[in-house]
Amino acid sequence: MSFRTRQSACRISVLRKASYTSYALRMRRRIDMLSSILFLLLLCTVRADSGAALPYENSPFAAAFKFSEGAPRNSSDRALNNKVLLLEDGYNALLLRVHLIRNATRSIDVQTFIWTNDECGRLLMYELIQAAKRGVRVRIIADHFVSDKDPAIVAFLATVHPNIQLKHYRPVANRIKPSKLRVITKTLFRFRDLNQRMHNKVMVFDNALALTGGRNIENTYYNYSTSMNFRDRDILVFGPVVKDVQTSFEEFWKYRHAVPSRELLDVRAIIEGSRVPSFNTKADFGFGDVFAGIERDADDAGRIAATFVDRMLPAKRVTFLADSPGKNRSLWLRGRGEITKQLAGIVSGTGSELVIQSPYLVLSKASARIFRDLRRRDNPVRVVISSNSFGSTDNTVAYSANYRQRCTTIEKLGLHVYELAPHPAHLDEIFPQYPEMLALAKVQRDRGSEERLPFLCVHAKTFVRDGRAAYIGTYNLDPRSENLNTEIGFLVEDKRIASMLRDTILSDCSPGNSWVIAKKPMPLGLGKVNAILQGMSGLSPIDLWPVRNTSSFELIPGKTPVPPEHPDFYTNYKDVGSFPGAPDGLSRKEVHTRIYKAIGVRATPLL
Repeated sequence: MSFRTRQSACRISVLRKASYTSYALRMRRRIDMLSSILFLLLLCTVRADSGAALPYENSPFAAAFKFSEGAPRNSSDRALNNKVLLLEDGYNALLLRVHLIRNATRSIDVQTFIWTNDECGRLLMYELIQAAKRGVRVRIIADHFVSDKDPAIVAFLATVHPNIQLKHYRPVANRIKPSKLRVITKTLFRFRDLNQRMHNKVMVFDNALALTGGRNIENTYYNYSTSMNFRDRDILVFGPVVKDVQTSFEEFWKYRHAVPSRELLDVRAIIEGSRVPSFNTKADFGFGDVFAGIERDADDAGRIAATFVDRMLPAKRVTFLADSPGKNRSLWLRGRGEITKQLAGIVSGTGSELVIQSPYLVLSKASARIFRDLRRRDNPVRVVISSNSFGSTDNTVAYSANYRQRCTTIEKLGLHVYELAPHPAHLDEIFPQYPEMLALAKVQRDRGSEERLPFLCVHAKTFVRDGRAAYIGTYNLDPRSENLNTEIGFLVEDKRIASMLRDTILSDCSPGNSWVIAKKPMPLGLGKVNAILQGMSGLSPIDLWPVRNTSSFELIPGKTPVPPEHPDFYTNYKDVGSFPGAPDGLSRKEVHTRIYKAIGVRATPLL
């Protein structure tokens, strides 16, 4: 019987009695008591369902929830009343993830472009399984294109615990490991579908804390690689804006091309054939004592508080930017996504200075037009870009496009481009684990299993506008992010936070850390002639003109740093060639770069 029906029944019975007044008073007291109990139960339910009310009892992050409880409640603008933390160091980025996984009480949602079955990949999977076993709901969406493709491992993850659900974004031929023939067929008949990928990287803990940035799940992102290690950046956000991150995740989770593991044909065959491998103990995950420091520090409340919680800063405004699944519905490799339009508007609003860090510098016609407009103003905007050098890049094909476009980026657009050295002067500061990884790499090299010793590669995707607003996320300065891959990120409008990030990027650009790209000093006006020949060759399907107007320059010891347009630039800097950081002689990597530069003109939209 409903509450209202019981009230009516009570009233009818009261009319039949002489003691109407006393009976009504007793019933009113009972109803009031029942209402109070129902109200308390409802309040408890609401608090249990509210991410901001979660206590994180065993974590120093409980202090963050106190911040939330004290925040003003009279605003519906989720960009207000948020706290943020920038994460530069790979070790700390992994430490934070392990700590938050161990202390989550309700849910963990993960999106990643890459999940590799290496030590870091297995550590995080082990920790997520332990969280599931203690009652935490774990949902994972991994892009299919680059992640590991082992049907047996995926079958294990699909069946290891009911609280873990795993989906794959746009799997080819409904398989985790399609044959080469099926991949070729998909390329021929559904070329755009194959190339439209989910580049999102995000973790959401208990609907309350969100973590995003450039880092995927692989050793290279956390200072645990004996070869390439990424110079990357994350942002941790706590506050009302996390609800927008959760909404985006739910949209991807329900997307028709996000396919559960059990529905993939080769994974289902292993499950139905009872051939699922078993990983019953921690030792079965095979990372040994590699993470002894991480596992110790993750449970050290003092370390967590000092490294993360105490460094979180209240931000004036924090806005979440995101593409929808599928990006856009253009017929070819054009058609910008939502985040591209948003970022284009933000960048176009720059007043005096734009500082960018991106692993790739490949400009489409649309992005080049934006930079050209910034330069043509009465007071031109100064644009500084930190990117990879030939010696540090992880993508030779993308670097070849950058190399081919330098006539545009340096001469026509006037961009100030600085390319990170593979072993910058501040290596020990930004890669504290370098000595340890170097020792391991030398052992592996002696065994013939490692060709190159540890080095750094830019992977952070960030810009700072006028020292007042900063974007931190997954968006690269290339056509793929512009038109094909789904991307996300936070726009933080706060002068203190933006200034801190600006100083960090400019430190990477400083002499000793990066080479500066500038025009070569050519006599008798030959630079202008060469620029014309370069431009004409670049318009053809095959760019065969061998001479570039630009080169890499290094500060001469004892000289004063100046920008390329300064009269003393060529006195203070020396030309170190187009490919600094390359091994002596004509390397295979240099040959590939020159070939891709020549024949890759039409492939630029895919880079």
